[in-house]
Amino acid sequence: MNTDGGGLSAQHPGMRGLFLLVEAVRQLRGEGGERQVRRGADGALPRLGVASGTGGWFCSSGTVVLGV
Repeated sequence: MNTDGGGLSAQHPGMRGLFLLVEAVRQLRGEGGERQVRRGADGALPRLGVASGTGGWFCSSGTVVLGV
């Protein structure tokens, strides 16, 4: 789920991966503000976040799985 508007809406293209990590951590901490994702009927915070991206001319990639 893209909760920050995406790379075309904001941020420098070379910094996208860092902002994906920042947004994932904000969601896990419950600091997402109007963009905060809730799960289930009880509105609990997410317990798992994933940030993934490519770099260069699609010659490198990375994925980070974060959990609380």
